[in-house]
Amino acid sequence: MYARAVLASLFAISAGVLGCPSQEALGTRAVTILGAGVVNNPSNKSLRFDILKFGLERFCFEMLRRGAPLKMNDDQPVIGRFFAESCQSQVIDDEHRKSFVVQYAGKGYAWVAALGQGGRVGFTSAGLVEYAPDFQLHEGEMYVYFRPRRIDATSFQTLMIDSAFLRLGAAVFNADETGRRIVTSQLQRGFTVIRYGSEGETDFGMGYVQKGRRPFKPFQVSFADKLQLANDRTEVHAGQQDMIGGFEVTDDDQAIYLTMSLDGSPAVDVFLVQKGVGDMMIDRFVRTSGPAPLPAPPLLDDPLLQGQLYKRFVRVPKGLYYLVIDHSSEVGRTAPPVRAGDDRAAKVDYLIQVGDAP
Repeated sequence: MYARAVLASLFAISAGVLGCPSQEALGTRAVTILGAGVVNNPSNKSLRFDILKFGLERFCFEMLRRGAPLKMNDDQPVIGRFFAESCQSQVIDDEHRKSFVVQYAGKGYAWVAALGQGGRVGFTSAGLVEYAPDFQLHEGEMYVYFRPRRIDATSFQTLMIDSAFLRLGAAVFNADETGRRIVTSQLQRGFTVIRYGSEGETDFGMGYVQKGRRPFKPFQVSFADKLQLANDRTEVHAGQQDMIGGFEVTDDDQAIYLTMSLDGSPAVDVFLVQKGVGDMMIDRFVRTSGPAPLPAPPLLDDPLLQGQLYKRFVRVPKGLYYLVIDHSSEVGRTAPPVRAGDDRAAKVDYLIQVGDAP
């Protein structure tokens, strides 16, 4: 049950390789000239693949920059992250086989609950998947479909279990082999990337998402004068952390804008750190029990209080950044309440945007 609870959440590994190419990279200008009717025509599959090839070239570049959220189901909170450390891709374009092959490896963490007990699991995972990519247009949105054609290799290795109860369960069976089989079954679902907005923002969902449908988002953004980087809900248990990112700021005159709300706990700490600092925290978090300490002063250090909408912008130099949510007493100024036998998670809704600094 331990491995199944962990690996059922790992569908996001495949979604983590979705990338986030620019509008030009996806050939949006060509799509606009041709029109949705021409592009969506089933007989024009080769045309659609030619357009997609521009974006696929950036696939690994984007995958290596940002962690993929892990969820048990599409509409549930994030319970962990997967961070790619290596990625190689190849586009196969011949008359009878138009495919995109990705080989990746990385590490991550996930919160696992079983029989009323819970704990964090750190792991590594790797895989090789051949996708048959395609897309359709709908009312100015692009639905990009990644259907798996072949899965040659997947692996899963447990690095750390910070719960004695879960360690006992893992000893009963070969957790790594069970995990490998479940990773394979999740990869077989494929995934959908939805591109929208003037800045080319993205959403994703597992399996085939029908045109016109969108994944759940906690914040509704009616006027998009900033690029939306993330809009999701995470669940951080007592003594745990979540590292969200990395997010890119491309200009020294830009700022990161945060909108957040908290439920389930009186307060958590919110840090903004540079990617190098976040990478060190992630490596420790997946290998060692307990929260990861801050190896350097954060650029932002704020408490997030329950029942209060938090809005803040941070002007930062161009670069990559992580948002860290800390629900421990060892790091930061707040501490989770002590309740014997009661581990209530802090549920955090977060909207992360980048735009011109005021």
